[in-house]
Formats: sequence, structure tokens, C-alpha cells
Amino acid sequence: MRSLALLIACTLFTSVSLDVKADSFYQVPLTADAREFARLENKLPAVLSYFSRQTIGELQDFYRQQLGEPDNSAIIHGRLNLYYRVNQQRVRILISEQNDWRQVDIMVQ
Repeated sequence: MRSLALLIACTLFTSVSLDVKADSFYQVPLTADAREFARLENKLPAVLSYFSRQTIGELQDFYRQQLGEPDNSAIIHGRLNLYYRVNQQRVRILISEQNDWRQVDIMVQ
């Protein structure tokens, strides 16, 4: 009986861990329509890149709702750069146009 309880607990923990990883990156949330195409997370700086159909304004609003006001923001080479601090780590979110999609690059240092 004790082994069964431990097995169930481990199974639940594993499924919860996978769910959290699927929609966040270093505790930076991803949009529901995120189509991830690159992830480098073995060491810092870590990077995750995804495509989204949302507009730049919608993506900016999403990150403001999820992370609050950015510490700084700027448009550099046509890309919106949002700078945050998440769990004592510097985070930069770059949003750019790619045809009918938006590319979102999350960099954690």
C-alpha cells in the first residue's frame, strides 16, 4: 500500500512538472498558441524561441499581465525588447514580425 501511494505521488509530480515546463521557461510564461522552435537551457544564458499568431500589442499585453510592467523597453532594429527581472534573473523578451507570425525570443541570464 505504501509503495502504491509513493508511485501515485511520483506520477502526479512528474505530470505536474511536465505541465509547468510545457507552458513556461525559467518561470517566464509562454502564450497558449506558442509554437516552440528552439530551446537552449542547459546553462545560462538560456534561450527559448517560439512563433505566435498574436499581434505585437497582444504579446506585449500578455507579458505585462503575466510579469507586470517591464523594467525597460525599447525598439531596436525593428524588434520590441522587453526587460524584466524574474526570480533574481535578468530576462529579455524580443518580439519581432516574421511574415504572418510573430517571433518571440526569451533570454534568461
